[in-house]
Amino acid sequence: MNRSPHPWFPFRQPNPQARLRLFCFPYAGGGASVYSNWSAALPSSIELVAVQLPGRERRILEKPIRTIPSMLDALEPELEPLLDKPFVLLGYSMGTRIALALAQRRHERCAKMPLGLVMAATGVPHRQRLSRENLSEADFIALLRAYEGTPPELFAHKELMDMVLPSLRADFAIADTVLPPTPVGCPIVAYGGLDDPHAPLDDLERWSELTTSDFRSRHFPGKHFFLRTAREAMLAALREDLTRWAPDLVA
Repeated sequence: MNRSPHPWFPFRQPNPQARLRLFCFPYAGGGASVYSNWSAALPSSIELVAVQLPGRERRILEKPIRTIPSMLDALEPELEPLLDKPFVLLGYSMGTRIALALAQRRHERCAKMPLGLVMAATGVPHRQRLSRENLSEADFIALLRAYEGTPPELFAHKELMDMVLPSLRADFAIADTVLPPTPVGCPIVAYGGLDDPHAPLDDLERWSELTTSDFRSRHFPGKHFFLRTAREAMLAALREDLTRWAPDLVA
């Protein structure tokens, strides 16, 4: 009998032979489907687990979560059974906040830590920034247009926009959260777009402040959504970084 997809991990394909799990957290407005076709580009020893947040895609009718502590409280019980194998956390833009906060919480609790963090398309979360979640609707939509990640046709359908705006505002509330500058003990690699106006390369380098281990940065052609325009280069870099962190696990 076919099981219904797990709400948090709808595209997960359990792989008993996998020796490493890669958990991927999406950008604001994105869902687990962003990563659904990555598995084919990764070694078979890696099980990719794309995380679906409430209020997105198949969970569109659920109330979105607006704070990182509440997000972690809801996510961790679902995640814990999958941490029996070595794992890596990858976050893209807003998703970096969740991934880092999860690693910081586990570090504080002396829990099993990720082998590394892949932080993409954003600067450090301990830098104060203006909150954007309470912008007027017109200003918020202008902000979305500036990121060039929302399908243009969505702006033309008010009913659809009204449906997704609550989750988008919740995402920006999380993205604008200031996290403590508490370093973690695992390595960090920061990925950035060479022409990304929202995450200047100088800001990207400051991720080095959040690890007591190795730090590296990688730059890709493109703007904020270089995971689309430089997909192959990014996945090649990801394979290299996973192999560097776990040479005995990644075949």
